[in-house]
Amino acid sequence: MNLYEKLCKDCCSASFKAKKKDEALHELVQLLKKCPKLHEIESSKIYSALIEREKLGSTGLGGGIAIPHAKIDGLDDFVLALVISVKGVHFEAIDNRKVHIFFVLLGPSNSPSEHLQMLSAISRTLRDEDIKNELLAARSAESIYETIAMSSGEEAKKELPQEKKKLLMIVLYEQKYLEDIMELFLELGVRGSTVIDSQGMGGILTKVPLFADFINFLGENKNYSKTIFAIIRESELHTIIRGVEDLLGDLDKRGGASIIALDVHFVKGTMEYM
Repeated sequence: MNLYEKLCKDCCSASFKAKKKDEALHELVQLLKKCPKLHEIESSKIYSALIEREKLGSTGLGGGIAIPHAKIDGLDDFVLALVISVKGVHFEAIDNRKVHIFFVLLGPSNSPSEHLQMLSAISRTLRDEDIKNELLAARSAESIYETIAMSSGEEAKKELPQEKKKLLMIVLYEQKYLEDIMELFLELGVRGSTVIDSQGMGGILTKVPLFADFINFLGENKNYSKTIFAIIRESELHTIIRGVEDLLGDLDKRGGASIIALDVHFVKGTMEYM
């Protein structure tokens, strides 16, 4: 998902003045209205959509980052705004810290899947400390815009009509990374997967009285896992492997997960969640 294509240059600012949450939302709406895609959308409608989303839980994610977002009836395309607040804003973030980076997303009300992809791409982008630090150091709209342009890279290749499919299986022992892997799938456009609870050989053997004393030897923390199944395009495989190893490290050197991919010759039905 290429954020640069949706980021409106007129909606970038390094001179945010708001100090409190409601002030920030009003100032963000004023900035968003500079985008031509929003000229026909009333400011009050944008503000109401953003505030209704905040009632579900603050989009201040912690670490000085907030991703306010909303679905807007009558909007035909996605709009991104990116704002840096040097002094920070009290935004009711989950860690109670001030927010310095606001990445705002508005999307059509009839595109929930793409909306999720965009949110995932924003979240992953801001987890990159180099990008985050460059944004915090930006003192102009141009430098903010250029930072995202550089981070986006080339446009993702489109799926070929006859591109091969793979059955991807990830056995994940370090289950704390499950949500991160799901975010990676969303960003790549993998629209569905199945996750099941699984148990390793050690967990079974330690229930047999003869082998009960092997529990520590076999590694108790590896007895239970999550196994993820997904149908993916062949071109996505190496990107997924890199993404998983970015989280867990070199899988050939540590046992946090294993990845298996098999050629798929026939698929009927879907794992899609939408």
